[in-house]
Amino acid sequence: MKILVIAEKEKTTDIIKKHLPPLGFDFIFYSNPVKAMDNISEIQPELVLFSAEDYPRHWKIFLKVLRVFYSHEESVFILLKTSFFSEDDAGKAAFLGVNGLIDEDLEEYMLVDRLKAIFSRYLLPRESRRYRRYFVSPSDKVDFIFNHPETMELVSGKVVEISPRGTTILIPEKLSSALIKGSKINYCSVKINERIITTDCTVYRSEFYTTLLFDDISDDDIDFLKNYFDERAVRELKKNA
Repeated sequence: MKILVIAEKEKTTDIIKKHLPPLGFDFIFYSNPVKAMDNISEIQPELVLFSAEDYPRHWKIFLKVLRVFYSHEESVFILLKTSFFSEDDAGKAAFLGVNGLIDEDLEEYMLVDRLKAIFSRYLLPRESRRYRRYFVSPSDKVDFIFNHPETMELVSGKVVEISPRGTTILIPEKLSSALIKGSKINYCSVKINERIITTDCTVYRSEFYTTLLFDDISDDDIDFLKNYFDERAVRELKKNA
């Protein structure tokens, strides 16, 4: 999946380059919006991040060009804004069909969380879930391992996001035998901080990302998972104090 980033400030592009490539998306950076417009049909972005502060006179024109080639659903357009973005600008953004706005001057970890939430909403595989999903950042202590149901090889997955209902992981090494949708995996282990949660899982999706649904996670484990991620912002604030 291609994400086109149009921004000039190194602070913003450096944050994106530092935290987001491990999610598996293909990031393409432009500091010249006119050149980006010229190449838009070749780039074919699933999502565009556009800095309204860096290019206040270009974002509206760029969005109009984007919509010539791609619909609101085919290519998501997100504006990165600052305090200089006026109410009048916000009204124009709503009228033109901007998919979302993100404050570009947020603290680094908060900006990363907002971007991950946008990617989760628009780009990651979506399955029916009754509970809130949490994006896992590099600072989170979360590991996931299981034995392949057919070969019994030990598989370690990089957790991309997790909820009380299931998890989406990225398996870094190619499996000797592909996971089959609907197959059962017994005794999967999710380690969150120092706590190990053991649950059987069902393979919901096995493509670039592997999505597993938890079959028998306990209420106590659900409460722990939710509390751990809900308190993440507090931990970050204490760490940066």
